[in-house]
Amino acid sequence: MRHLFFLITISELIKIVENLGYVGAFVAGFLGTSSIFLSIFPSFLVIMALGAKLNPFLVGVLGGIGSGIGQFTHYYIGYAGRYAVSEKRKKQLDEFGKKINKYGVLLIFIFAATPLSPDDLVWIPLGAMNYPKTKALIAAIAGKTILNLIYAYGGYYGIRILLRWLGA
Repeated sequence: MRHLFFLITISELIKIVENLGYVGAFVAGFLGTSSIFLSIFPSFLVIMALGAKLNPFLVGVLGGIGSGIGQFTHYYIGYAGRYAVSEKRKKQLDEFGKKINKYGVLLIFIFAATPLSPDDLVWIPLGAMNYPKTKALIAAIAGKTILNLIYAYGGYYGIRILLRWLGA
């Protein structure tokens, strides 16, 4: 029996996501943050392109929600890791989790709102510490929304400035 595999390039995937419109902003956000340690999908390019074509506020918000949910998948990697450690280590993680609980939301928000920070370094330990899921998800979505709004408005205003500069 023959198997048929479809190979798709990143540029083709970007086109497909862009053609999805507002849903594409959500999908781009999710794809851009759900991979571990190294993003394989340049979601910021899609968000900028969609921000130039559509309402940049909606693009940024939907991209932020998708990014926050995509980033949250790393939490479960850390949570699953709890099953690989001893009971003594779990207790240590839980104790550390209680200490970080005071600043956890701020930490998550800052890492989520900055484009160059490896968020996985925060998410995996938070899952291992069994940090409260709802607090983590809300902080991630808030931070990623701020970041994606910057990208979307960058596309919206950037294309206009570029066109004016080119005399178009």
